[in-house]
Amino acid sequence: MKKIYIIGPVGSGKTTFSKKLSKKYNINRYELDKVSWDDDNGNIKRTDEEALKLFDEILENDSWIIEDVGRNKFKKGREQADIIYYIKLCRLKSYYRVTKRWLKQRLGVEAYNHPPTFKQLLYFISTVNSYY
Repeated sequence: MKKIYIIGPVGSGKTTFSKKLSKKYNINRYELDKVSWDDDNGNIKRTDEEALKLFDEILENDSWIIEDVGRNKFKKGREQADIIYYIKLCRLKSYYRVTKRWLKQRLGVEAYNHPPTFKQLLYFISTVNSYY
């Protein structure tokens, strides 16, 4: 088990699970949100070309743990994975977790990838809607 792909909706626990697997197997983990978005330059969405270039660099490694919501543009990773975990979560629980995470980040209790603005909360809620 060298190449692991984790799929699930926003708030499903992909990051927590990938961190545990990374520690257990000593394999680098990658969040595809960080591939899709350029946090270093103001949280700007990368073009598909830029994102896929970064993604291909990840796939060149002998082992990896990738977490994503299952975007089609990253299907090559699923095809190369030795194992795929799908985290199933009901929609209401996803809303709860997204809101809880946003509040913790807003209060400075939890680190974040995206600034916890109200606009960001609405974006994550819309992402949950589109996932289901």
